[in-house]
Order: sequence, then C-alpha cells, then structure tokens
Amino acid sequence: MKNIWFVGDIHGEIRLLNRLLENIIMFRPERIVFVGDYIDRGPHSKEVVDRIMGMDVPVTCLMGNHEMMMLNAIEDLGYGMNPIELWYYNGGEATLQSFGSSSFFSFQSDLDTYYLDFFRSLRMSKVVSVDPKLKILVTHAGISPSIAVEEQVEMEDYKSLIHYLIKNRIDPGESFLWVRDAFFNSSPERWKGYLVVHGHTPVMKLKRFIESNRHTDYHFVENDLCIRREKASGKIVSIDIDSGSAISGRLSGVGFFVEGEDQPKPHIRMRSMTVSNEEIFPRDLGVITH
Repeated sequence: MKNIWFVGDIHGEIRLLNRLLENIIMFRPERIVFVGDYIDRGPHSKEVVDRIMGMDVPVTCLMGNHEMMMLNAIEDLGYGMNPIELWYYNGGEATLQSFGSSSFFSFQSDLDTYYLDFFRSLRMSKVVSVDPKLKILVTHAGISPSIAVEEQVEMEDYKSLIHYLIKNRIDPGESFLWVRDAFFNSSPERWKGYLVVHGHTPVMKLKRFIESNRHTDYHFVENDLCIRREKASGKIVSIDIDSGSAISGRLSGVGFFVEGEDQPKPHIRMRSMTVSNEEIFPRDLGVITH
C-alpha cells in the first residue's frame, strides 16, 4: 500500500529517531520527508545526521531554522544579530560537542565536507502529491505571509533564501523557516490547494497560543500533533508535527496511506506514530477528505 511519512523536529535525539524509524519502516514507505531541525539542544546531532544519510528508504530532507543558524555562523551570511552568538544561544554548543569540537572555530575548520554538503543541500520546501487530488506542501515552520507561496516553492537552497530575504528586506524571523504567529493567524486561502505539514513550533507551545487567541479551527492530539481544519468544509489545511523532542522526550511522524488504489475512488487514510523512550503511540486518524 502506497504510504508517505513526514517526521518532525529531532534536535539530536537519536534514540527517539531510531525508535520512530523502526516503526515507520515496517509500513514500507515510499518516501520519508524530514521537516528539519536535526541538530542542537539534544546530545547526538552528528548521529542523527549519520542515521538519516545512511537510510535505504528514499528520503527528502528540509532545512530547519537551526541548520540555517549553523550555516549562517559558518558562512557568515546572516544579518542582524551576530550569527555565531545566535546559534550558540539556540543550542549550538550541543552540536559542537556531538561533532567532537571544543569551540566554534575548530568546528568550522574541521567539519568534514561530507556533512557540510548535507547541510548546504537541504531543501527549502517539498510538494508531495499523495494522489492527483491531494498535494502536501512540506515546510519547516509553515507559510510566511511575507513570501508568496509560489516563490517559496521555487526556492531551491539556503543561499537563495538568504539572498531573497536581503533583496526584499525581510527579517529572517518572518521566513518560512521561523514564522509562527503570523502563519497561525493567516487564512488558509493563502495556501489554497495545499495541505501544509510543518514542525518548528512545539505543539504544547502552539496550544497555549491557540487558547489565548481563541481559535476554534485547531484540534490537538494530546501534545503531539495539531490539526487545523477549514471551518466551512472541515478539510484539513495544516498539521503541526513537532512534539518538542528535546523538551518533551517525544518524537512524532504522520503518514498518508492510499487505500483502494485499484478502485474507482481510492481514499487517503492518515496515521501518526509518536514515540518516547519507553512507549509507542500509534494512531489511526481516519480517512481524510480532500
């Protein structure tokens, strides 16, 4: 059965990643898409990158804001706050230790090209056609109101994003690698035709934002997933899959399964898988309309 999976922010938590992948791979997925933030905070950034790069299953790896901060520090392409300080402030020291570096400068000079090429090659977004009627737009943080969706989809790499931000005088915090409140307050009309899958904002943090702003179109699956539905039709328009691995000890993935491919009207079933160090939480989220 055709199925495609999307995995949330990992942040150096290799035990959680290994456990999640063991359970996802049992479904024989056609592809696994990672939404970014492989590094920082957790203790095993290097091991996470090694695990993903060594997989036999086809993968697509997107860039997260933490990879952007790391590259900004290495390439000195950021603007605003000192890029080295910004990365350190957001958990970069754990990544240095994972790669065996005693300081940023030894990390910068010793980082193997093998890893640098991986970070530089991370994609800005990915459009996945689960079937002819369901197009999933995967990004790290969501949709930026400051960047047209068509332009976001066309951006290929990190440098093209940096140049776009500078040219258009857009703060990095307003990009689709960082955006939060502006995306959650946006109308789904902005990304009409897509179901957006993203990470970046831990669901427990998003829950506080939604409750304080009294939104009624967001639906929570414990603190692991947040599903937004269009008010009029009930169609799913976005899913946050960041379970907050480094703070909650939980990592989630969501999968889309094409059932009845040989039938005139196949349907899509959505499942999720959340793991902690002790438990596994598989969920059947039902057939989705699209």
